[in-house]
Amino acid sequence: MITRKILVLFALAFLATLGYGIMIPTLSVHAHSLGASHSAIGVIISAFAAAQLLTQIPMGRLSDRIGRVYLVVFGFGMMAFAATLYHFATSPAQFMVLQALAGVGGGCLWPPLMAMLTENVEPAERGRLLGSFNTVFFLGVGMGPLIGGYIAGAFGHDAVFTAWTGVALLGALLCFFTIKESAKERRAAAAHARATAAADAPLIKPGLWPTFAAGCVVRARGGVCSSFNNALLPLYAVALFDATPAMIGSIMFIHGLGLAFFNIPGGMMSDRVGRRLPALAGSLVATAGVIWYSAATGYWALFAAVGLAGAGAAFSTPAVAALTADVCDPRRRGEAFGYFLTSFNLGMVLGALVFGFVAEMLGLWGAVFTWGVTSLALSLFGLLIRETLASPAAELSPPLRA
Repeated sequence: MITRKILVLFALAFLATLGYGIMIPTLSVHAHSLGASHSAIGVIISAFAAAQLLTQIPMGRLSDRIGRVYLVVFGFGMMAFAATLYHFATSPAQFMVLQALAGVGGGCLWPPLMAMLTENVEPAERGRLLGSFNTVFFLGVGMGPLIGGYIAGAFGHDAVFTAWTGVALLGALLCFFTIKESAKERRAAAAHARATAAADAPLIKPGLWPTFAAGCVVRARGGVCSSFNNALLPLYAVALFDATPAMIGSIMFIHGLGLAFFNIPGGMMSDRVGRRLPALAGSLVATAGVIWYSAATGYWALFAAVGLAGAGAAFSTPAVAALTADVCDPRRRGEAFGYFLTSFNLGMVLGALVFGFVAEMLGLWGAVFTWGVTSLALSLFGLLIRETLASPAAELSPPLRA
């Protein structure tokens, strides 16, 4: 059942991804104009994910102990602060620092958001709910670059940072004023956390660590794809057919659109047939799209290839997200999602760094082809996922409320 609180959580996810996405089409091009090499651009893009990688697990644990809302508000505030400082950045090194600062903000808000979403939801409904959530999430991913490309073309690079600041502040205000968390609820959360620690509850249910790890690898593949697209796809499009900012934004928009609208069928399928098949099939379809990048000869071919990659990744995402909620102890759900989200960010860090250096050695086309082969290898980890749809009785304790 979609409640008012869930709708607010959907809106917060949309604003978080929309704001960051607005500046993506111009970030690598702008950094390149300031003297950044392909490898340096990879470092700049990866800094955002690296900061999230280091903060999401501790922030997930903290949200299990003190509650969720203030962390989400703080995360949006950090992103707004970083976006404002971009106006004063004049070197690639400064871009890297600001990307890391924005990444800390993202690390504060995503684990509590996803924990709030999956609380009080029956296991058999998680796939569909997470599919709907991811649809909203990736609408922001897709619309951000589309809007940002046109803003940059019409008003210049600085305008996209102003837009990002405004969107992040809107997210902070929306969370603060619409999701209430009383002192009583925070005390209950702290007491519940102490009881959990005393019971020494395992993070992952016995025998399911390999399944959880395989799901994280599949999710990491999506992180590599996102960082590759953010760092090198704009430059590849410029080299291939002299793409304009608006064209780059539209290509990234179709990726986000594919990510958005194939999440719901992927989530529904995972509730019906289990988590393994959608996770594996979606990743393989995404890999086919990535390999198609290297065969593209113009705008429309690359546009279609990027859309296919997004659609496949979307189909697999709700399955592995629901799998995380299935296999973890409910009392440590924020922490479990911290690990799950960290796997995505690990992929983003490695993708931007590794393929930035590969592009230096083999050129942009060589990096594209190497990424296709790597995507196939990561997708095959889906074969290791064990079916684990939990029953309501398997939820060992009442969930924390935001």
